[in-house]
Amino acid sequence: MIIAGILFLIGLLIGLSRGYPAILLASAAITLIVFPTWIIRGELGLFVVLVWIGYLFALQAGFLLGGYLGLPDEAADLPEPDRPPREEAKPRPPQHSETGPEQDRGE
Repeated sequence: MIIAGILFLIGLLIGLSRGYPAILLASAAITLIVFPTWIIRGELGLFVVLVWIGYLFALQAGFLLGGYLGLPDEAADLPEPDRPPREEAKPRPPQHSETGPEQDRGE
């Protein structure tokens, strides 16, 4: 579990700073380090293969979270689901004591 947590943090850092070639290289490096170690120690079996899959899932889950957290904040540029984008939006009348566009200009 500790190794999976460390791999998750490594994936998070890769996701925040690098792109997909770095995560592919990290996944290949883990595979090339872990399998020969397990073969030399005589531990290779079905459970070890499942642990390897878990390690890759932890690394890539961290990468996905890091990539998501590294995105710029675009909430202001996205339209509401029931409204058109800003360029196509029509001005609406003021509601509940809001100032209208003509009142903002001092007319």
